[in-house]
Amino acid sequence: MKDQSEFAKNIIKIYKKHARAWTELRGQFLYEKTWLDHFLSLIPEHAQILDLGCGSGKPVAAYLIEQGHAVTGMDSSDTMIEMAKHNFPEQHWIQADMRQLDLGQKFQGILAWDSFFHLTQDDQRKMFAQFSKLAETGAALMFTSGTSHGEALGDLFGDVLYHASLSQDEYRQVLKDHGFDVVKMVEEDQDCTGHTVWLAQKF
Repeated sequence: MKDQSEFAKNIIKIYKKHARAWTELRGQFLYEKTWLDHFLSLIPEHAQILDLGCGSGKPVAAYLIEQGHAVTGMDSSDTMIEMAKHNFPEQHWIQADMRQLDLGQKFQGILAWDSFFHLTQDDQRKMFAQFSKLAETGAALMFTSGTSHGEALGDLFGDVLYHASLSQDEYRQVLKDHGFDVVKMVEEDQDCTGHTVWLAQKF
């Protein structure tokens, strides 16, 4: 049996390959709105927000922009970034890997929605130092995860899609270790298509 984490190496390639099809599949319905509103309630008006795994910028970054915030969007797919630049040319879009991101800037909000959970468990652990480095004091951090420690394989247009998660206890510990307080966490939120969501704030 192939080591499941081997499939993690294909994530960037898969999202490059299926960027437009995935964007169409995702659609424009903002099922994340309640969570995004809670996230935004923690940060100042006209904040600088970093969206890790921003995709085409629709609908999530679009909503943040509508609320008056400035978005720096990062995605590993060049096609996704091209679409985002086309959709919102006045914002800042970067093709990069979140694990190696070095912007020389801190943000009041950091979002890693449906992106962070494609990293291996080891890479997820390392990302909390990245989050801390990129976050101003008081910044909000929101990400989605699995429900428990483990790996899972899904499917995207016939390609194997890797997901991983730490345990809830470990997420709480690494957040604390890197200067974040958990504000809210809901496992398999039925009001948000079953997403497991973490909202934290840098202290």
